[in-house]
Amino acid sequence: MSVCFNPIFTPVTHQALVGVYDRDTSQQVPEGASHSAMLDLGRTTSNDEAPLVTACEANQALYSSFILDPMHFYIYGASVNYSLSPAMHNAAYRICGMPHDYKTYQATSLKGLYDLVSDPNFGGAAITQPYKIEVIALTHSLSRHAKAIGAVNTLIPIRNLPPNGGIPDDLSFLQERNHAGPVKALYGDNTDWIGIRVCLRRGLSPVNAVRNSSSGLVIGAGGMARAAVYAMIQMGVKNIFIHNRTFENAEKLAAHYNRLDTSSFTPQGPAATVRVIRSYTDAWPEEHRLPTMVVCCIPANSIDGQPAANFVLPSKWLKSPTGGVVIELAYKPLVTPLVTQIRAEAHRGWIAIDGLDLLPEQGFAQFELFTGRRAPRQLMRKEVLRNYRNEEGQRDVDMLQSRIDRLEDQT
Repeated sequence: MSVCFNPIFTPVTHQALVGVYDRDTSQQVPEGASHSAMLDLGRTTSNDEAPLVTACEANQALYSSFILDPMHFYIYGASVNYSLSPAMHNAAYRICGMPHDYKTYQATSLKGLYDLVSDPNFGGAAITQPYKIEVIALTHSLSRHAKAIGAVNTLIPIRNLPPNGGIPDDLSFLQERNHAGPVKALYGDNTDWIGIRVCLRRGLSPVNAVRNSSSGLVIGAGGMARAAVYAMIQMGVKNIFIHNRTFENAEKLAAHYNRLDTSSFTPQGPAATVRVIRSYTDAWPEEHRLPTMVVCCIPANSIDGQPAANFVLPSKWLKSPTGGVVIELAYKPLVTPLVTQIRAEAHRGWIAIDGLDLLPEQGFAQFELFTGRRAPRQLMRKEVLRNYRNEEGQRDVDMLQSRIDRLEDQT
């Protein structure tokens, strides 16, 4: 029991090592030995002092002994029934030995969130469009990233407030994870920007390394667009442009960031400036370099009966002589007109990154905020690919398997 309840430096073994050798006698486990026999041999230390368990089993013991509680997590939004997040998170819970569950909750307003929060086993929620800005009104406090972005995609319950009514310190906050009880307040964070930043860095070639003269372009003006601008600022991009169908919304987003002291959360150099490109037909501003990073944050599917945008970039905005990276946040459909356009420009140095690359990157940070445990990243990436279906509910087996194979080659 002490192996499982020891609070620090608990000795564990890895599942891959279970049942390989009896380290005391150096006897290999006989071929065809029972599972229990393999465990008996593979989980013994060299001094035969204490049995070894896997980290998964140690976690399972904590939940079975009611030291930790099973929690319920959700992805909440207006169009989430197709989301791959439940498959990704539930697989991560299983491999970590956590009896949690993660479900979709599709709603036309935020009213349903009150019912979820009233559950003493509410563990947290991922917030999707169109509620990332509206949900801020329900939070008690925000992370510094969510404050700067002005949008929330992660809600975490607070069950113990300090006497001053503030937010618990980091250690107390961490110790609340995986414990049930009445929810006293909600803490808002944002992990979208983390996923976008990772994908931008991965797609940028050395020749397009960020400099003070670099330019970035964000398509859209909603919650994801706010996160995209913030990701670029965090990377040190000083010249950021926004294009949105509704010009006024783009102006509001630009004004939001131009009011901030962006020098406080950006690498050394001048503060970032966010500008708006009014029209799709406008030429790129001559005084600025053409963009080498683009993030498209507009829906690629039809919503409320409205046809899909089928957005593509004006060719005159894709004239960077060194190419660049374009992130299409959508994954239903996976191959959008924008992705097709950028793939056709691959010979000029352009790289397209789709929503299947982005989803797990922001999901890692979300998993860790929810559980206080490090995310099993490779597994979560693979689960996204294994569970993807196109709009007709079909799998492109060859394409998905090739992406899984590439992941395995990276390990």
